[in-house]
Amino acid sequence: MRRNRSRRTVRLTLLVTLLFMTPAVLTAADRINTSYISTSPGSSTVIWIAKDARLFEKHGLDATVIFISGSVRGIQAILAGEIPIGEGGGPGLTSARLAGGDVVAIAGNVNVLPYYLVSHPSIKRTEDLRGKIGGTHIAGTTAEFALKVGLKKIGLEPNKDVTLRVIGGSTERMVALQKGIVQFTVVTEAGKATAEKLGYPTVLDMATLQIPFPQNGVYTSTKLIRENPDLVRRYMRGYAEAIHFYKTRKEETLKIMRKYSRLDDRKVLEEAWDWHTRFIPQAPYPPPEGYQLILQDMAATNPKAAQVNVKDYLDSRFVKELEDSGFIKGLYRK
Repeated sequence: MRRNRSRRTVRLTLLVTLLFMTPAVLTAADRINTSYISTSPGSSTVIWIAKDARLFEKHGLDATVIFISGSVRGIQAILAGEIPIGEGGGPGLTSARLAGGDVVAIAGNVNVLPYYLVSHPSIKRTEDLRGKIGGTHIAGTTAEFALKVGLKKIGLEPNKDVTLRVIGGSTERMVALQKGIVQFTVVTEAGKATAEKLGYPTVLDMATLQIPFPQNGVYTSTKLIRENPDLVRRYMRGYAEAIHFYKTRKEETLKIMRKYSRLDDRKVLEEAWDWHTRFIPQAPYPPPEGYQLILQDMAATNPKAAQVNVKDYLDSRFVKELEDSGFIKGLYRK
C-alpha cells in the first residue's frame, strides 16, 4: 500500500509539473526579424506566406516580417545584424563576400534570370534601343545585373550604346517609363503583365534563355549558423512549407499576394503565381552555377572574384537535411 501511495504521489507530482511546464513549452517562440526585398507578387510571396499562414510560428519562430527595398539593401541589413535571416540576391552576396562580409546563401528561391526587357511602344526591335535611356536599380541589385546581361545578349554595351539611369524598384521604374523619363527597363513576370496591359511591349524575354542566376534567395551569417543552427533549421522548415503552400493552395496564395503587393488585378496575380509555381523549386538549393556567373562578370573589374571558390558562398546543409529526411517529399504526399 505504501508503495502504491508512493507511486501515486510521484505521478501526481509529475502531472502537476507538466501542467505548469506545458504552457511555457507551447507558447515559447524565438523572436526574429526577417525581410523580403520586393512588393511585386512573386518570389517574396514565400516569406509572406510563411508569416500569414503561421508556418514560422508552427516551427517556434515569432517572426516580424520587414520590407527592405532591393537585394543589396537586404544583404546590407544582414551584415548590419538588423536581420538575422532574410532575402537578398546573388550580386549583393558576392559583392559583400568579396569585401569581407559575413553572409552566406542558405536557399535559392528563383534560380534563373526571370526578367523581361519592356519598352516604350515606339521601340519595335531590339536595335531601336540604341541611344535610348533605360531605367535600372541601384548597382549590385539583381535588376541592375539582369539589365546589363540582357543588353549584352542583344549586342548592346551598357552605358555606351545606351544610357542607364538609376530609378529604383520595379514600381518606380514602371512609373518612370510611363512618364517618359526612360524608354525601357527590366521587370519580372508581374511587371511584364502590367507593362503589356499599359501597352508597353516585351522586347526581350530573358526567362526563356534559362540563364542560371540566384535572383532571390535566403541569406544569413556564418556566425548565426555556428551559434544557433537550430534556429536556422526551423526557419528553413517554415520556408519549405511556405513553398509547398504557394504551389498547392492557389486561392489562399493569391489573397496573400494581393494583401502585400496591393494589386487587385487578378490576371496579373495569376500570371505571377503560375510563373513562380513552375520556377520555384520544391527543394530550394542555392545555385552554385548562378553565383559562378556573377563572379565571372565581376572578375572583369575585380581580380579577387576570379580566385573565389563558389562553394564558400553557399551553405546548403539545411535544405539537404530537409530533403534527405523526407520532410520535403512528405509535404507533397499530403
